Amino acid sequence: MSKSRLRRTIGMLKYKVLDCWPYKFKQMRAAKLRERFRPRAFELPQIPAPDSVKVEIHMLCGKKQLDMGVWASWSILRFMSNAILYVHSDGTLQDEDYQRWRQVIPNALFISKNEADIVVKSRIASSYPRIYNWRCNNWCGGQVIDIHLFGQSDRLISMDSDVLCFKEPIELLKAVSNNCAVFRWNKDLRTAYSQEIEVLNAVTGIVLPESLNAGFLLAPRFDDSFWEHLEKALAVLENDSRVYPQHFWSAQTYYAICAARCPQAQALPDSYAVTLGRTSDDTVVRHYVGIPLIRHRYFTEGIPRLLRYQ
Repeated sequence: MSKSRLRRTIGMLKYKVLDCWPYKFKQMRAAKLRERFRPRAFELPQIPAPDSVKVEIHMLCGKKQLDMGVWASWSILRFMSNAILYVHSDGTLQDEDYQRWRQVIPNALFISKNEADIVVKSRIASSYPRIYNWRCNNWCGGQVIDIHLFGQSDRLISMDSDVLCFKEPIELLKAVSNNCAVFRWNKDLRTAYSQEIEVLNAVTGIVLPESLNAGFLLAPRFDDSFWEHLEKALAVLENDSRVYPQHFWSAQTYYAICAARCPQAQALPDSYAVTLGRTSDDTVVRHYVGIPLIRHRYFTEGIPRLLRYQ
């Protein structure tokens, strides 16, 4: 066995022993709670249509995450009277799923995978081939690319279905009301990009912000200047053997590259940050990222808190 393969094997065993097995029973409990809570997601108080739209909330979602998508979008829209929801299907959502979601958010707009593929191809395939190729071959390409090609607002929020908002997001609302569209994001546990940040900075000549998590962020709508900036960066990265363009964390890598060109870009306060441990009382927004140590808390802590204060 080669040394690199041995390291990967040891790393996987360590992950299973330390990060997965200790949380097996908590995950089982969370699964049972999810089934108990699932019907209640579609009985939440309806979110009224906004009088005007200042910002759009875009969510990439599939049928397996339908209930989570409803919880997540409802949790934040109840505090945002000037926002509208766009749901981008991963290809598995059907009309019946749209109808169930609209029981809670009647004015939600749904983008099918087929519609998205057509629009994205017509808009960027010829002008930005590297971006287009990445988008078509990455699991969350729609989160970085598609959301900027649908809607009209000059600012948008990208939100994962495993994010919940518990209190009025005052700092986020201030950023939305800023005269200039700005970048804000929930700070990650650590900087998790497709390569070490020092390598990316050296290769691209760009100083990337640290610890950007793409699961919850406010961004300006990308125009040609952003696409050109990202296409140029991808051209450089693709020629460096140390960087894998389709890396699992490439989505937030590319958002960090785009955020780097905005002088007012910065993380949201710590009450929005990705955290370990229990959901604290001062948490405004929490991203229950998909690792065993954290994800079960979405159902054991997050949804019960929403139900207490709905």
